[in-house]
Amino acid sequence: MQTKRSVIRNTALSYAGQAYTLLVGILIMPFYLGHMGAEAYGLIGFFSVLQAWLQLLDAGLSPSLVRAVAHQQGADLADRHSGRLLRSFEIIFLPLASLCCIAMYLGSDWIAVRWLNAKELSTQTLIECICLMGIVIALRLYSTLYKSGIQGLEQHAWLNIANVIIATLRYFGGLFLVSTISSDPVLFFEFQVLVGVVETVIFAARAYQQMPTPSWLTGFDWQLVKPIIPFAASMSGTAVMWIVLTQIDKVLLSELLPLNEYGYFSLVALITTGIMMLSNPLAQTLLPRLTVLMAEGRRDDMHALFLAANRFVCTFLFPLAALIALHAHEMVYAWSGDEPAAEWSRSVLPWYSLGSAIMAVSAFQFYLQYAYGQMRLHIWYSVVSAVITLPTMFLAIHYQGAFGAAIAWFVLRLVSFAIWPMIVHQRLAPGIHSLWLRDIIRISVMTAVGLAISEPVLRMIASESRINTFLGLAVSGLITLMVVAASYKPLVTKISVLFSKPSL
Repeated sequence: MQTKRSVIRNTALSYAGQAYTLLVGILIMPFYLGHMGAEAYGLIGFFSVLQAWLQLLDAGLSPSLVRAVAHQQGADLADRHSGRLLRSFEIIFLPLASLCCIAMYLGSDWIAVRWLNAKELSTQTLIECICLMGIVIALRLYSTLYKSGIQGLEQHAWLNIANVIIATLRYFGGLFLVSTISSDPVLFFEFQVLVGVVETVIFAARAYQQMPTPSWLTGFDWQLVKPIIPFAASMSGTAVMWIVLTQIDKVLLSELLPLNEYGYFSLVALITTGIMMLSNPLAQTLLPRLTVLMAEGRRDDMHALFLAANRFVCTFLFPLAALIALHAHEMVYAWSGDEPAAEWSRSVLPWYSLGSAIMAVSAFQFYLQYAYGQMRLHIWYSVVSAVITLPTMFLAIHYQGAFGAAIAWFVLRLVSFAIWPMIVHQRLAPGIHSLWLRDIIRISVMTAVGLAISEPVLRMIASESRINTFLGLAVSGLITLMVVAASYKPLVTKISVLFSKPSL
């Protein structure tokens, strides 16, 4: 019972912190578009893609640190070496972060001239921004490492308070900068470097406090790192494939589309990334807890927690993604106030929205393998998916542009979702697949029912006003969510019991 309360508390804290970070980013980003222009906003979108690809320099070490620290929580105090392990990873990261900065500096001219299709921004502006991007990404490598150690210690309250502070500084500070001081993209990325330094220092200080090393001169400890290498290698390979699956379309479109249209596509990418990130807070608390339950030999409890978490995420994600897909134009216009962006997104966003929800739920198969410490299946899945995705995306984008990328994204995710979970469940936990499938079918059907019921209400509330349109979408989503939640029998039973109790 204590474990269950702990997971619920930590998940609630994670959702509160990351919901704030996500919502602030989603709400403020359209203002960047308005103040900086579509091309500069497209440059910010390109930075997000670079950041995703260059995080591969992490080489699987950060998630490995989470697992190693979580494992040590159940060990004797004398057997805990998390501080020395953190120092070893810091030393490994030093040449990687340096390589990131050097590569971005050397490649900035080629990217600015040969890759990006800018018409308004000067080549020199693009070069300076790209160089600054390399510094920000290098800082993020270290801040992610320190966050991973704190996450492994399950200090979710502190972690999310710190994330809220950093997000406030990054987004509100950036908005103040571009709206009142200067909309120069170079100044914007200089500010991002400053925020990156502050973020890294804050998380490093906490990590050193909670995982102290014997001394400042403590060096690399091969004996601690060696047992982690196989898991880190598998995580690194998985990360490469994950980046290919989620970012190859963004890379190809960044070269194909004019930079202003890539700015519109970045709005679509922000929405769909937000959908996938909604499961991240749960994953932060779920992965260490699943690992601990397996280490304690409580496999049935681990399976029950896995199914409950999957059910919870689907209950929220499916209605949200379906609502966005059904009303893509209205959603983007109510959000951004930019009619060209809304019109451009009309045919692209629906498929990306649905595909992103499927991908977020598919990640639960990775969580199960992570808990068992058996990543071989996931590596093979990632390799096969990448081999199929690369040529499919290339051909789709070559012949149909952004629309082709959207259709390919959805179809690939749907086919994978129909096949892969059954294989994972049969290999690791054969008894859970029927329960998992029943939840997926129930939530999918009831999402369609909820949208059908709420459509007249949306039409009644929505108008040419952005506020009314947004309110109509919110009411429709709430109705759909209630319909889905009401279809879960244990929840309905609990509510019935509460209402049927006699008054005193």
